[in-house]
Amino acid sequence: MRKADYGKIAAFYDRGRSLSEQNMEMWLALVSRYSGAQEGAEVLDLGCGTGRFAIPMAAQLHFRVTGADSSPEMLGRAREKDTAAQVSWDQKDAQKLTYPDASFDAVFMSHLLHHTDSPPSVVAECWRVLRSSGVLLVRYGAIEQIRDDIEHTFIPEVLAIDEARTLSIGTVEGLIKDAGFSDVVSEEVVQQTCETGAARVELVTAKHTSVLTMVSDKAFQEGIRKLTAYVASNPDDPWLLFDRMTLTLGHKRSEG
Repeated sequence: MRKADYGKIAAFYDRGRSLSEQNMEMWLALVSRYSGAQEGAEVLDLGCGTGRFAIPMAAQLHFRVTGADSSPEMLGRAREKDTAAQVSWDQKDAQKLTYPDASFDAVFMSHLLHHTDSPPSVVAECWRVLRSSGVLLVRYGAIEQIRDDIEHTFIPEVLAIDEARTLSIGTVEGLIKDAGFSDVVSEEVVQQTCETGAARVELVTAKHTSVLTMVSDKAFQEGIRKLTAYVASNPDDPWLLFDRMTLTLGHKRSEG
């Protein structure tokens, strides 16, 4: 499976991935509601990257957060941003976590599974490290949601890569159920990522999703050209402003 080089991406990763205050509040509210976690709960942000969610979960939800990622470069950026040292940062392989069994009250992951060689192993590790009554929350763009979005429409090479690796909602739900989780449900979340079409062009130009770093420069530049022309003709098209994502969760229920 083709993978993005996060050692190189780390230097500019945050440039196109910051969430507005409104969007962050929306996602934190969803995490709080669906996890049922109280202040002081031990939460693992698996595949935390530069701490986009780990730091707000610690600062605003007052969870005891551990951020785990396989990239030392991404973790380096996370530590720099965590000026109050509110999060514990660990370099870990999501498929082979070294945390003891029953270490966390909740596990959160965002856009992680399609980057791993074995998504079932990742989900199984989440089951193992969760305490009884713990919750797994998975935030992602399912293939049926991203297939016709901006990047995949204007840069066909992106679609070819993601068709081969991106999971459907049904597949994610199946993985979670197969690992032993119960009460598995999914909610589609519509996020207004951009205020204007021009802002969407800026995001794509900043390669705000890692797959954009994996295509040829020729394909990327041609896609930017076509997107820019489309925005000039359709500046108010809502398609340019919104993204559809999914939050899927499962519960680890006590036995007996």
